[in-house]
Parts: sequence; C-alpha cells; structure tokens
Amino acid sequence: MKRKIAGVAITIAFASMSLHSQNITLTVNNKDAESVFADLMQQTGKNFIYPAGLLKHLKVSVKAKDTPLTEVLSDMFKGTGISYKIKGNNVTLRREQNTSISKYTISGFVKEAGNDEALVGATVLDLKSGKGAVTNANGFYSLTIPEGEVDLKVQYVGFDPYLTGNFALKKNRQLNITLAMSHELEEVTVNATVNNTKAMLTTEIGSLNLTNADIKATPVIFGESDVVKTLQLEPGVSAGIEGMAGMYVHGGDTDENLYMLDNIPLYQINHFGGLFSAFNTEALRNVDFYKTTFPAKYDGRLASFMDVHTKDGSLKEHHGSFRLGLTSGAFDINGPIIKDKTSYSFAIRRSWYDLLTIPAIAIANKINDSYNTHFRYAFTDINAKLNHHFSDRSSAYVMFYYGEDYLYAGEDDKDKENYEYDYGFGYPKPIQKPESERDNSYTDTRAKLIWGNVVATAGWKYVFSPKLFGEVTGAFTRYFSSLRNHKEDYDITGDNVNSFTKTTYNHKNNINDVILRADFNCLLTPENKLDFGASYTHHSFLPSRGVHTLTKDNEWIKAYDNVPHYHANEVNFYLSDDYSLGNWLRADAGLHYSIFNIGGKTKSNLSPRISIRVTPLHNFALKAGYSKSVQYVHQLAESSISLPTDQWIPITCDQKPQTADKIALGAYWSTPDRQYTFSIEGYYKWMHNLVDYTDDYYLTPPSSTWTEKLGIGEGKSKGIDFKVTKEFGNITGHIAYSLLWADRRFPEKNKGEWYPARFDNRHKINVALSWKINDKWDVGASWTGMSGNRITLPLQCWSDPLLGPWHFDMDYQETTNNYRLPFYHRLDLSATRKTKRGYWTFSVYNAYSYMNVIAVRRDSDTGYYIYPSGDYNPNNVFQHVRAIPIIPSVSYTWLF
Repeated sequence: MKRKIAGVAITIAFASMSLHSQNITLTVNNKDAESVFADLMQQTGKNFIYPAGLLKHLKVSVKAKDTPLTEVLSDMFKGTGISYKIKGNNVTLRREQNTSISKYTISGFVKEAGNDEALVGATVLDLKSGKGAVTNANGFYSLTIPEGEVDLKVQYVGFDPYLTGNFALKKNRQLNITLAMSHELEEVTVNATVNNTKAMLTTEIGSLNLTNADIKATPVIFGESDVVKTLQLEPGVSAGIEGMAGMYVHGGDTDENLYMLDNIPLYQINHFGGLFSAFNTEALRNVDFYKTTFPAKYDGRLASFMDVHTKDGSLKEHHGSFRLGLTSGAFDINGPIIKDKTSYSFAIRRSWYDLLTIPAIAIANKINDSYNTHFRYAFTDINAKLNHHFSDRSSAYVMFYYGEDYLYAGEDDKDKENYEYDYGFGYPKPIQKPESERDNSYTDTRAKLIWGNVVATAGWKYVFSPKLFGEVTGAFTRYFSSLRNHKEDYDITGDNVNSFTKTTYNHKNNINDVILRADFNCLLTPENKLDFGASYTHHSFLPSRGVHTLTKDNEWIKAYDNVPHYHANEVNFYLSDDYSLGNWLRADAGLHYSIFNIGGKTKSNLSPRISIRVTPLHNFALKAGYSKSVQYVHQLAESSISLPTDQWIPITCDQKPQTADKIALGAYWSTPDRQYTFSIEGYYKWMHNLVDYTDDYYLTPPSSTWTEKLGIGEGKSKGIDFKVTKEFGNITGHIAYSLLWADRRFPEKNKGEWYPARFDNRHKINVALSWKINDKWDVGASWTGMSGNRITLPLQCWSDPLLGPWHFDMDYQETTNNYRLPFYHRLDLSATRKTKRGYWTFSVYNAYSYMNVIAVRRDSDTGYYIYPSGDYNPNNVFQHVRAIPIIPSVSYTWLF
C-alpha cells in the first residue's frame, strides 16, 4: 500500500545483522551522503529512514578506523542541521528542529571574470547542507545556512564552476565570486540554466531570460540582431507585419507591452516604422521577459513586460567591438576608469540608408524629366553608462540613452529651375527665359519628420545587510516627435506670378516623465523571500498639437488643433512574498497598488498576483497563476505599422483605466540531464475599458477633442503555448507551437457584436536551431509559420460619379476583420565565422524567397461591365500585396 506521507525513502538491508560489525572502517572525501549510507548499510546491516530530499546535494567526508557508528554519524552531520536516532535495527534521520543551532548568511555578487558583468540566474549551492540560492537581476545572492562547515559550488552554464572548498561559517560573511567562461561550451547555451530554473523551480509561468549571445544567434532581416525579433520566435508572441519589430502578446495590442531600459519605461521603441527596435544589442547584458504571470513589481500594461539591462563595463580591462554591416554600423567600448572602482560603457549605432540611397535617387532624378525626388533617412542610438563602487556593499551608476530617427522626403517640378525666389515678396520671380521654354505652374512638396527617446538615469545600489538588498533610482525620460509638412503651388504667366499658395503643417507629440523609485529584496528565511518597493512618476503629455498655415498670395491664415497639455501624477506600491514549503510546494503571492491623478481627479486600483508551483515528481512541475494588471496610458494608432505620429494619451477624468485579468496553468518536465525541457501553458484573459478609434472617427470636426473620436470596449483571449527546448550540446534550440483566439467588442464597431482581433493568428509554429560545427563555425536557422492576419474587406464597392470611375471611395461592409490573409511562412538562415580578431556574420532572410501576402488592395482589371444604357464601369477586384523577397546580408565585427 502507498504510504500517506509522500516523500519518505526507506533503504532496507537484507543481510542479517549478526553478520555485521557495529564499528565502522571507512574513508571518503566529499562524497554524496546517500552513497556513503550504502557502505554503512553493508557494514552495519542497519535500515536508514529519512525524508526524500533531506540528503539532496549533501556531501560528506568520513575518516574512520574501527570507529563506533554513533561517532561516525555525529561527525558526518556536524553543522548540517541533521540529527539521527538509532532504535533497534533502524537509523532515523530528520532535520534538526532545535532553534539553538545558529544560522548565518553568506551574500555577495556573482560576476563574469574579465568584464565584471553581473551573471543573472547563477546558482550558489552549499554541498554540505544542500541549501542553494539564485542570483537576481544585479547578480546578488543571499544564502542562509547553519553554522559549521560550508562548501560552496557556484555554477552558470557556459562558465567553469567555482568551488570554495571547505571553510568554517561562524558569522555572516560577504563573498563575491567571479566565473570564467568555459571553452568547452558554446556561447549560445550560456543561459540554459536560467530558463531551466525558471521552468522547473520558480512559480513563474511564461517567463524568459535572454543574454546578448541568445539575441545575436537569431537570424533576422538585414542581419541586424534584435531582441524583439528574438522574442517573436516564442509561442504566444506574434510579429504583426512581416519584418517589423512589433509584438502582439497573447491577443494584446502593441501598446500593451511595457518596454524598459534598466527599469525605466520607453514609449517608442521602433526605428524605420518598426523594421528595427531601439535596443542596440552591443549595449545589452541580458533581458527579462514576462508574458503570462507577472511579478508584483510590474504594472501599467496589460500584455507583457520586458526589462532590458545594459552593460556595466569592466573594472579590470578595456574591451570593445566595431561592427560594419550593409545597412548600419555599431561601435562599443567599456573598461575601467579607476581599476576595481569605476567603470564605463559606451555604445553607438547608426544606419546609413541616407548614404545608400544617394546614388539611386540621383539616377532616378536624371531619368525623370518631370520632377526631382528628395529622400533621406537615418537612425542613431547612443548608450552610455558610468559605474562607481564605493565599497563591496555600495555602488552608484548613471545611464544615458539617446535614440533618434530622421526622415526627409519631397518632390518638386523640374520647371522650378526656371525661377528664382524674390525673398521680399515670398514668391518666385521668373528668370528671363523665352516664354516657350517655361511652364506656367509648378509644385514643391517637402516633409521632415524627427522622432526618438531620451533617457537619463541615476541609481544607487546598497547591501543593507546580508539579507537585504536595495536599489534607489531617479530618472528622466522623454519621447518626442515632430513633423513639418511644406507645400508650394505657383501659377505663372510670362513674367507675372498669377497666384501663389503655400501650405505648412507643423505637428508635435511628446511625453516627459520624471521618475523616482526604490526596490528591495529581502531574504526573511531560507524558504521565504520578500520583494517590495514604491515609485512616483510625474507625467507630462502633449498627445498631438498641430499648427496649419495657409498663405494665399499676400494673405495668410493660421489654425491650431484643439489639444490640451495634460499633467498627471502616478504612485505605485508593491509587495510580494515567495515562500517554499519543502521541495515540493512553492507559492508567490503579491499585490500592486497604483494611484493615478489627472485633472484633479484620482483613480486607484489594486492588482493581486499569485502563482503556485507543485513538484509531485522529480523533474516534473505543475503551476497555476492569476494576475490582474492596469493601464492608465494608451496609444492611438491609425495603421499596423509603428509610426511616430501615433499618439500616447492618458485616461482623462471621465475615463476608466484599461484592466486585464488572466488565469494560467502550466506543466513542465525536464530530462534528468537537463538537456531537454518540455512545457505546455494554457491561459484565459479578459479585458475591460479598451480604447480604439471609432469607424467614422475621420468624420469628426477638426475642432473635436481626441476623446470624441474614441470608442470604449472589451476583449478576451485564450490559448495554449507548447515548447520543447534543448539547452546543451553542439545543437541547441527550440520548437514551439501556439494556439490562440483573440476577440474584441466595441458598441460602435461591428454592430456591437464580437469580432476577431487583427492579429488573431490562430496557429503559430516556430523552429529555431543553432549548431556549433567547430571552434570557428556556428550556423543557425529559424522557420516561422502562422495563420494570416485579419483584415476587413467590403462586400460592395462603388464609384462616386463626380470623381470618376477609377475612385473606390464608397464601400459597404457588414463585419469587422472578416477576411484572413493566407498562411504565412518563412525560413531564415545565418552563419558565423570566427577569426583571430573578430567574426563574420552571414545571414539570409526569407531563404526560399516566398513573398508572403501582407495586405489586400482594391483595384480594377482591364475589363469593363457595360450596362444596357451604354454606360460602363470597370471590373473591381481585390489583389494580394506581397513584399520582402530573399534578402542576403553580411557584416564583420572586430573585437578588441
């Protein structure tokens, strides 16, 4: 019969006691306790009874010659907190309950040798007691164990393990550890332990940690490694439009993801309409991503949270790299200013699309006799960080980020060359040329768009005690966007200017945040960890302010958009308790309380979080979780491409914040050697107070406020994420599948009925593999296949007779998002060739050059429908729009 109390292991000696001696002769050094008991059983014939897991990871040393069993056991368990009792033929072991046994805490930081970067998720294990700890986002660990002999083993996959050897623990001790990278494992698997630990040991569902090497191993368009495009290969994460760095997580929209740079939010993270993200891989250390259950620390978005940690810089020596690619270049350098005290890190990335397009535009303008084309685009990212260590317990840093996109485009008639400006009157005066050689009119159109982010942060980290770690941060973050549109029209006869019209439009959109926050980690007991903190943010929103200027001959008119400037104050508090009941049960419960004040009115919300992990069998875990999240700001987008004209706006006095409730279940299994991890996660999410444009928002008068253009609705999503990961060996990677339903309902849309969301990608498959061929060559491949995006197609289209038969300005539709685009699939390849001074990276995007359908456009074919009256109309048709063929790329990175 099965015993009612689970987890009890009994070892029975079948030999007769009479054949064995009660004295022990045995010599072992740092050997597993369970294997030592096998020798003791042979010599004594005793049965050893103890709870499962009591001796896990416990190493013992014995040096005995004809020594009584009691003395051997006492010596073995000295300082471990384990006691024994001999009764008849049984030896019973148990955890010592005597509170008089002193416990002390070993704490410190685990960093990478050579550059002193924190190793997140490194394990620190005491081989004597079997107790362990995992480093946090700053590389800090805290381990409380009984007084006595200690033997620590520190591990991080991809690095050589560190063994302290035996030492006596008689008081609290700070121990900082550096690990050297192993040459026996490839960089791609450096982070394996972190994610395996997240899956098997923590309560987190749907969390992931990525290193710099993980991101660089992903094949992407133009060879530009990108953290967002790496995350697009995860189950439950959709990319949106092909090639773009968008994220639609578990049926959410792009504005429902919170992107953070060193714990500070960013509002605009895309370059070139989303083709690249603003995160320069060369400046990154690692990334934390949460998509299903959320730590209590995070709130403010409904779908996911991504925290990007930048490099601190080496305290020992200078390192750097220079990358030269087809579309951009990057440079980074880091090192000590004062050795072992002060370090710096600097990285810059710039595209050169502006340089690449100069020849093409010059050729086009040479060929075209009618007009000149003007175009220039470039983006720039700058990351800088300065760290100073006052002591082993105290350090401070300042971080700066600047990202900018610059776009300039326009056209002008070539006949403009016949005229020169008379700046006194503001319109051109004709150059004296024969009238037959002059045109009587011309147009000049120009547009300039600049957008980006600025972040400035200062922080202080302090180890208050061996059990308490804290970080205080102050920051300023700014998102800015400016558009200037300029158009001139001239009508000229001979030497006279008959009319001159000039139209300009200046548009501004910006957000300024001032942030102060404090975060703390406290190890109350070895089984109980507390995270708590608070933050204050002052928001300043200018959602969209435009100035229209019309100049007609010598008269002008100005019109201003009716958009107010908003100021808001936000306060957040959080508390979470991570508690373990033995090895088989662990729970993490927390609360996040937020207060948002705007326009003299205050709104508050409480977001509870709870997740539970049960381990009924070794290497098998079951999890369940619930999370509520609240969002006070949202983005209004008029297209599926990320544009700087998209507006971030706060809730106003008469609006409620967006909320989402999510429940999730997960099951995880890992092979005994931890090479493979299998996971399946299911979730259901319901959302309220969602915001979107109404179908007829463009008909509202220009003087209307933006709130009059919006509808308030609800949403729901559900799905299953399945993933198999291989984390060790020359071949690594994962296979993932997700099943998703995502729906929306707005009273002003689809007759108030439920309809599928645009990125309701029902089925999604991802395969990502990396193969380390030898010390010089690494190759990678990723394949993506998913159900197409949803779009709305009209059932009827007709032309306005006043505008001609080629205009489809009138249409009729019954349902929203009634058409699904064809199945999407793509294969990307990459190869890395290491050299003495650096490495070459070759990549092929869309290797078999299947041009996927990204949209549908309305057009007419060559035929006509002739009515009995003799009138005719063209045959209207829908045509698939395909884009992005095969794109090869190459880059070289020089390391120094």
